Amino acid sequence: MKLIYIYGVPAVGKLTVAEQLAKITGFKLFHNHLTADYVSSLFPLRNDMSNKLKCEIAYKMFEAAAKNKVDLIFTMAHEEKYNDFLKNIIKIIGKFDGEVLFVRLCCKKEKLYDRVVSDSRKPFFKAKTIEEMDKIVKKLDKFETIPFGESLVIDNTGVSAKKCAQKIKEHYGL
Repeated sequence: MKLIYIYGVPAVGKLTVAEQLAKITGFKLFHNHLTADYVSSLFPLRNDMSNKLKCEIAYKMFEAAAKNKVDLIFTMAHEEKYNDFLKNIIKIIGKFDGEVLFVRLCCKKEKLYDRVVSDSRKPFFKAKTIEEMDKIVKKLDKFETIPFGESLVIDNTGVSAKKCAQKIKEHYGL
C-alpha cells in the first residue's frame, strides 16, 4: 500500500493536483477537508475536541486503507504542529508494510492570491479570501519541507495540475 502525502501552503493546489493524480494512478483520494467538513457538520472546528476527533477519524481511515491495501492520496497544509499526527500516520501505514511518499507543492506568492478566491475552494472549509491569504503569507515559514522523510518538491507556479501529477507518478514509479 502506498500513501502519497501532498502538502504545502493553503491555495497552492494540493487538492487540484491530487485529483489529477488519482485519475492517472487509480489511487483513492482522501483529503484533509473530508474529515474537517465531517466534524464541522456537528461541532465547531479549531478546538481540542474537534481536532482530536478529526485525527481519530483519519487514523481509522488510514488503518483500514493500509490493512486492505488501498493506495491513497492525502492532502494537507502541513505545519510543524502536525508532526505528531504525521508520525502516527507513518506508523499506521508501516504497521501494514505500506509506504508513505511525500510531495511538497509550492508556488509564487502572487499565484496564491489568484488561487485562494477560485470557485473550487468554496465547497470546503478552506481559506477563501484575500484577507485570509494575507494572514497565511505572514507565516509562510511555518509551511516548510517536512523534516523527516524525503520530499519531491514541485514549484507549480506555471505548471498545470495534470503535469504535476505526471511528475509525481514518474518520480515515484506509480
